[in-house]
Amino acid sequence: MTSNVLTAPATRRAPARQTLRRYLPALVAWGVGALIFLITTAYHYRVLGTEPRPAKLIFEDWLIWDSGHYLDIAERGYDTFERHAFFPAYPLLLHASDYLPGGQRVAGPIVTMLVALAALILIQRLAEHEFDGPVARRTVFYVVAFPTAFFLYAPYNEGLFIVFAVGALYAARRGNWWIAGLLGGLAGTVRLFGLLLLLPLAYEYLRVHRRPRWSALALLLVPAGLLAYSWYCWTTTGDALAFAHAQDHWHRAYQWPGVPQWHALRLIGEQPLLSARSLLYAQQLALFGLGLITLVLALVGPFRFRADQRYLIMYAAALFLPLLITEVGPDDPLGSLPRFLLEIVPIFFVLGRIGARELLDRTLLLTLMSLNVINILTFLRRDTFVS
Repeated sequence: MTSNVLTAPATRRAPARQTLRRYLPALVAWGVGALIFLITTAYHYRVLGTEPRPAKLIFEDWLIWDSGHYLDIAERGYDTFERHAFFPAYPLLLHASDYLPGGQRVAGPIVTMLVALAALILIQRLAEHEFDGPVARRTVFYVVAFPTAFFLYAPYNEGLFIVFAVGALYAARRGNWWIAGLLGGLAGTVRLFGLLLLLPLAYEYLRVHRRPRWSALALLLVPAGLLAYSWYCWTTTGDALAFAHAQDHWHRAYQWPGVPQWHALRLIGEQPLLSARSLLYAQQLALFGLGLITLVLALVGPFRFRADQRYLIMYAAALFLPLLITEVGPDDPLGSLPRFLLEIVPIFFVLGRIGARELLDRTLLLTLMSLNVINILTFLRRDTFVS
């Protein structure tokens, strides 16, 4: 009896240790990414800041560009028409954090960072399910080293979209169709293109079941999130497509495939050599090329995905196509492209497989991480927008 009393606590602690050990790659990667984000932000705040520095959180430096709009929506709601372009899930999360100690400006960044951790854990789980432990470990490190990985930790909605999208894909792969449909619907409340999850989910469903069953009704939950937001827009503005019409204010337009990339290439030639703008456009094109190459490698060659993994290719293609045709104004045609590449997780699965060679792995990590630090500093300067 004494033996049972002594071993019971250890038995209870064992699952916690096993969980920690299982998700250690995601936890370590998340910690590395957080350190890069915090140290670089603090360096900008303390050393490079040109404005007077009253006592405030360094996170205040991030309340620019889209993040400022998310916080304003969380605090005041959709008080202007153009803000309907920002979908409600992330502002609602920030608003909920207002009930935590410190409010939105203290608890909000912490909640956002925890969402980033959840995103990395789900990416690791999906990578382990589809490939193996080493690929999963390299994948999460490539994610946090990516040149725009700081958007996972900053007040942006990238992490939340990844949680819902990757969670939906993983649930579908496990046959949990109602959970997959629910998470797919929630993804549609984060970004418009969450609706595109319907394609890989439907493909995977038909691959498994061959023909629709009652469980196929779960897929109808995927457009439910977008429809709910559309209904809100209609009741408040009289325009059910306010989220789309508001994009005109932000100069987003659709072109023929490749036209935005050609415009970015042309702008490089019009800028002084090695100027901030020319380097910005060059990086955007390079990351676009990296995304395109990895998607090709997922289809052909030694790193191609198996036939039963084609739902990942469909997901990647569905999110990559808008990047091919979307232009954000004449001065920054590929704006937001590097940020949205974070959401195309099959890119990182391919990199995780390529990185099996140690030298290539270290070179790729160092290159991506260096660009990440540079982009954080560039973003915070406010004069050259890298997202």
